Amino acid sequence: MELIHVTIAAELHIAGYVAPGFERVRAEFERNLVERDELGAAFSVHLGDQPLVDLWGGVADAGTAARWERDTLQTIFSGSKGITVTALLRLVDRGDLDLDRPVAFYWPEFAAAGKSRITVREVVTFTGRLPGLWAPVSQHQANDPVEMARLIAAQEPESDDRAQGILYGPFTAGWIMGELVRRVDGRPLDRFFQAELARPLDLDIHFGTGPELWPRLARTSYGTNFLAQFTGFFHSGDPLTQRIWQNPQPFPDDEGVWATPERRAALIPAINVSGTARAFAKLYGILAADAVRSPDEPPLLLSRRTLDDARRVHARKTDQLIDVVMAYGGGGYRLRTAERPGPDGETFGHDGGGGSANQAWPRVGLGVSYVMNRLIALGPDDKRAGSLLKALAADVADLGLPTAPRS
Repeated sequence: MELIHVTIAAELHIAGYVAPGFERVRAEFERNLVERDELGAAFSVHLGDQPLVDLWGGVADAGTAARWERDTLQTIFSGSKGITVTALLRLVDRGDLDLDRPVAFYWPEFAAAGKSRITVREVVTFTGRLPGLWAPVSQHQANDPVEMARLIAAQEPESDDRAQGILYGPFTAGWIMGELVRRVDGRPLDRFFQAELARPLDLDIHFGTGPELWPRLARTSYGTNFLAQFTGFFHSGDPLTQRIWQNPQPFPDDEGVWATPERRAALIPAINVSGTARAFAKLYGILAADAVRSPDEPPLLLSRRTLDDARRVHARKTDQLIDVVMAYGGGGYRLRTAERPGPDGETFGHDGGGGSANQAWPRVGLGVSYVMNRLIALGPDDKRAGSLLKALAADVADLGLPTAPRS
């Protein structure tokens, strides 16, 4: 691999390495920092559990001008859902949890108020009519997963016609999955993940971070117009929108909330996972390899049977509140809305608000992660992840990496 250490300006550096043939990726990473309003970021690509690209650069904390280092951690917001789903699927793979059983089979209190027939699969695919909370919840209260689970168990499902099919919500699916892990395994989600996935696979990924990790945690900042894109949701008078997008607001008006000790440490399964791009890419590289290996071959993490089900399209629909077509596999991974030719044509994982991307590319066995600390409005203002992923697909195509049969 080519070792990189480049200082573009006094306050701007890039470090890491790329395997031969991935020069487009390196060039786009540099362009992000120079031309596309990047503050600090990392991009990593793994073939199975082996690194091909590992780049980092820029500033981890705009207030102190601390550099983004090799071991800098970044919160991935809704990218956390893909990590939470992976933990849940570990229980499915062991036979301890069945996606098609009612949630109440494992959590009896959940049956209250007409929810006795809602299945685990409906929860993880956002088709269970539980996108938000009815009881008012503050940012402080959202840090308590046990209390949030209690509130969800007591409330009724949505009856609004807009809840038909997929109705995405930023928080509730994560709290339900976390409580299911606790009910089935006996350990809270953060401890389960560390014991069952992070330590065995050597993954620098955390559900909430303790004080010992805070010196490594990048500080989140909002780019121009980032909050403005949510005005129609965060200030709506529509009761359904209020329950989903204002209770609490997933991106608080004050970006400093993300740097408070209680938020850094909080177990909020759907939005508060932090890690290095290297670790996320390694995890998704393992999943990409497991997804196409022979069914009778022992997996590194999840069986072919479980992953076939988890990434087979279960729901594809335009969310009637956010007006975006969404597709979810049967196990809760977010999918492309339509397959396409090329190495990235069947990706699965979950993106995160503000621009992050964490994906498995099973056709070529790659795990891919882009993380950053400046959140930019979705759309033409943010070309950072898109430029990297397009460059990666082009480099992979030119290299002719072996392609798995299409599933």
